[in-house]
Amino acid sequence: MLSCKGHERGCFIFFCEHCNKEIIVAFGCNSRICSCCGKRYTDRWADMLSKKVAKGIVHRHLVFGIPDMLWNYFKQSKKLRKVLMDCVHKTLKMFFSSMSKKNIEPGSIETIHPFGRDIKYQPHVHSIVTEGGYAHGKFVSIGRYINYNALHKKWQYEILNALREYLLKNIIDEAFRKYPNGFCVYVRPEQIKSSRQLARYIGRYVRHPAIANSRIIAYNGEAVKFYYEDNKGKIHYKIMLVHDFISAIIQHIPEKNERLVRYYGCYSRRKIRKTNNDVQQSIIKHGLLREKRRKRFVLCPICFQEAKLMLYCKKPPPENKERLSYWMI
Repeated sequence: MLSCKGHERGCFIFFCEHCNKEIIVAFGCNSRICSCCGKRYTDRWADMLSKKVAKGIVHRHLVFGIPDMLWNYFKQSKKLRKVLMDCVHKTLKMFFSSMSKKNIEPGSIETIHPFGRDIKYQPHVHSIVTEGGYAHGKFVSIGRYINYNALHKKWQYEILNALREYLLKNIIDEAFRKYPNGFCVYVRPEQIKSSRQLARYIGRYVRHPAIANSRIIAYNGEAVKFYYEDNKGKIHYKIMLVHDFISAIIQHIPEKNERLVRYYGCYSRRKIRKTNNDVQQSIIKHGLLREKRRKRFVLCPICFQEAKLMLYCKKPPPENKERLSYWMI
């Protein structure tokens, strides 16, 4: 991650026929916690996903949290993350069905964030959910009004009952007593109506690295200073020693093959083809895009024309670019 975009990692070399110059593009690290590579992957993933969701259906963004008394149990056992995400969709399905007086199946795209804004361990689930669900092949809208008090209690009931299999009974009972009004569910007030707006939401809120480079404002070799914004819009500054900062970052590295994003309801793999007629066309379109990406081209920073790939190498290029042609041979 520290050597991301560094020439010591290797590079691609492109040639612009209009400018008659070589363009060197250094390798990225492709680390799952790298803010640079993670942002690039997130934008590509969000653009792809926005084309797969059902067209003409309003979506909402909800954030499901759990109290700090349970954070450490989720940190010790990462298999509880799936339990957390499964309970989110179960809560949405039951709650939406009670609102519409019908047994409906909403579609939700969920991702778990193990980090808070100050990069401490704070597991919570972001969910992009349809404002309603499907019943007998037809979409049933629930409207804009959501009873927050009922949703908080329903979420608490579902997640704590699911955790009875993994936690002691006295811990579950204490959580019920300590939080009589339920667990926090933050519902963003604005509706997501267009695929373009949905792509922005997915990229910004659903899947992103633990901290962006722009939030790191100072580093003196011993400590790191960064800022974060709370839910009320207030800016806070935090200073951490280097090793404490690194420890805080690497604790959020997911296990190999761990799924951070899951699809439920009409967005699951088994049902998405039935609810969205544009899915097949989207798959074909993205297949063509993938073929185009394999050609590997970039735009020249001088003339903005297409530059062709000349060389893929795992060694750093020479410091003197005038000797690049000889080095390539």
